[in-house]
Amino acid sequence: MRRACVILFVLPAILAGCGGRSFPPASDPAARIERADDYLRRGKKREALESYRVIAGAYPGTEWEERARLGIARAYRAQKDYPAAILEYQDFQRRHPRSEYVDDAAFEIGLCYAAQRKKPQLDQEWNGKALEQFDSFLARFPDSDLAPRAREEREEARIHFARKALLNGITYRKLRRYEAALFYFDIVRNDYADTPAAAEALYETGRVAELRKDYAAAAESYRTLAEEHPGSAWAEKGEKRLGALERRMEAGDGPEDDS
Repeated sequence: MRRACVILFVLPAILAGCGGRSFPPASDPAARIERADDYLRRGKKREALESYRVIAGAYPGTEWEERARLGIARAYRAQKDYPAAILEYQDFQRRHPRSEYVDDAAFEIGLCYAAQRKKPQLDQEWNGKALEQFDSFLARFPDSDLAPRAREEREEARIHFARKALLNGITYRKLRRYEAALFYFDIVRNDYADTPAAAEALYETGRVAELRKDYAAAAESYRTLAEEHPGSAWAEKGEKRLGALERRMEAGDGPEDDS
């Protein structure tokens, strides 16, 4: 009981606002939401969170509760407490499946996953969750105003996966485990051909062919690189290697190894 009294005492103090501003009266929910949103915009996350909680409890079953519960999730996301934010967004979707904001909640769950992704060379669990969430979003809400942003986020997740496969291949190429290297380069070329990593993967395929002394295959990779990615930095590097390769092959020598 004592703890409850302390909470009841502290909460009004928090909601007294910043700079001496008092929280709007219960009769003006629009002003309350605006105040909470303003707290969040200005980075006052604790005040925003407590304000949204008060509003959600004061107006059950109304648009104000919906907006407040979405605000609670956003306040947690602003605090980088992504597990708490995701739970709030998921709870929002369960409570308000027909809300006009349900697509916002689904999209922002994806942002929470994306915010936790690690560098491509590290574990891609969160990136996988982000990709899955944005795929689900686009299937459920293809006409949402957020769909263009969801497609951009989806592409970012795919780029991460492509980069991860590419780096795996390069690691195996340096270890001279060429079959494993080609396995990963093929993943990039087949599954992520529209990403920036595709050109580098094709270049690396040519390098592996050179290292295996399969010079005809190397030359073919560099020619394909020039055709599929004209003007790219990797195409330029491939053209230089192709020229050197052709000259040395004509002279009966093997190619230079600059790995």
